[in-house]
Amino acid sequence: MQNILVVDDEAIQRRVLAKMIREARPNCKVLEAKNGQEALGVIQRDDIDIVFTDIKMPILDGLELIEEMNASSHDIKVIILSGYRYFEYAQKAIQLGAFDYLVKPVKEESIAQILEKVESSIRKEKTNQLENEEIKQQLNRTLSVYYERLLSDWVTGGIAESKCNEIRQQFSLESKGIVIVAKLNDESLLMESLYSVDRMKSDMLSGIEGRSSSIGPSVSFYSGEDKSMLITVLTMVRSFTEEIGTLTKLLKEFTAQTFEQFGMPLTIGIGEERSNLFQEARHSCKEALTAASFRYFLHTQDVIQYSEISGLIRTMHYDYLKEEELFKESIRKTKSEQIVKHVDDWFERILENGLPYPDQWNKAVIRMVSGVASAIKDFVTDQDYKDILLEAETRLSASSDYAICKSRFLDTLLQFMDIIQKSRSKKHETVIATCIHYLEMNYMEDLSLDRVSNHLFFSPNYLSLIFKNHLGMTFSKYLTDVRIKKGIELLQNSNMKVYEIAAKVGFKDDKYFYRVFKSRFGVTPDEYRRNNHMHKKEVD
Repeated sequence: MQNILVVDDEAIQRRVLAKMIREARPNCKVLEAKNGQEALGVIQRDDIDIVFTDIKMPILDGLELIEEMNASSHDIKVIILSGYRYFEYAQKAIQLGAFDYLVKPVKEESIAQILEKVESSIRKEKTNQLENEEIKQQLNRTLSVYYERLLSDWVTGGIAESKCNEIRQQFSLESKGIVIVAKLNDESLLMESLYSVDRMKSDMLSGIEGRSSSIGPSVSFYSGEDKSMLITVLTMVRSFTEEIGTLTKLLKEFTAQTFEQFGMPLTIGIGEERSNLFQEARHSCKEALTAASFRYFLHTQDVIQYSEISGLIRTMHYDYLKEEELFKESIRKTKSEQIVKHVDDWFERILENGLPYPDQWNKAVIRMVSGVASAIKDFVTDQDYKDILLEAETRLSASSDYAICKSRFLDTLLQFMDIIQKSRSKKHETVIATCIHYLEMNYMEDLSLDRVSNHLFFSPNYLSLIFKNHLGMTFSKYLTDVRIKKGIELLQNSNMKVYEIAAKVGFKDDKYFYRVFKSRFGVTPDEYRRNNHMHKKEVD
């Protein structure tokens, strides 16, 4: 869709021409202006592609309008509207760069023809522009691939002095400076981004180059080993301590803009200053990478200087067997509150005396999980055990910061506890089912909790406990319920005396049978039987 402007001081002619253009190109946006000065305002406000303008107008005429447009950066096709008596003005307009002219009164077929002609010219120019741009980009890519590789080798491993001189001359760098590393917190976001990855990376490169160059001569490029890592070599005339405040502010602006524009959280690490950066760039780069990695613990900071954290770094060794036993004991006892407390204590204690290297800490956490997992080994199959450990290790390794690691570690330990709970619950359900079956088959005998538990090889306390936990009643109440149920069946389907039924279903005393029955149903066994017979007769 194109934006077309009609400029004419005569309102009727302007509106008629605008209407003819709208009918010829209904998808185009057609605007109007009554003189050249008003037209310039529209051009500045809207992205105009084509202008139809009269020559003779007050304030600013058509020729002056063309001259003003020539002085601007707008690439606009101008069609002059001219009567026969002003034809020499149309020729003058063509000399000034007008695309073509139309003689008034303008006809509909003339409008269609001139629009087709100008649109064809615009398409051809755009095609040529794209071809030229592609050629230019190919040349730039060829150049950038060479220097990107050279710069990457320089800051990661060092290069020959001749190559250092080449970099110095190519990018006009000073000897004194630092290396800055900007790294995505989550590389998978690149795959999820709706924005063109190449366009995004290009904009990020321009963003950091623009800010760093305000401090001193610099060059920015993507790492040859890790394309999600943006490296900036910043050189300066003044000392780093004089520039760090301004630099930090600019880098924080850059991370905020990147997140706002692309939804990509960045961490920036700053290496220490080197007086001879061409020989020591790799050291400053390593420090910048180390500083960026400590976002793992300092998750509220997005710009981290190596000089600020170097004194806090400590090497750690795995000596947490005591904590490992505490975790296992809490899991076996299924005490979730204890697990949470032990995790809080352990994670807080790790940071009391300094910051371990993130990769060392991550390995320690994974080793702890592997040790604690032995608590569940007897409750799962060998394959399930391996799968559980692999999943836990994968999730912990992918933790982007200390807080997420802690949350996932706690979830893993609570999962271990849940496995034991469910396994024990399943075992209890099996015991209950076995006991119920035994009572159903032997309710008529002289049964007691001790007798049944001895027969099933369980302790009386254990059997009593799981009856209460799983059935919500005592062993004796459940046995009485079974006997009453069997007694009702005999009352309904036999002619046995009540005292005979009581003995048949396991009650030693028929008076106790009477008492329990009436307490349960509100009637005696005899009354229940009579009422049941009367109900059957009514039904029959």
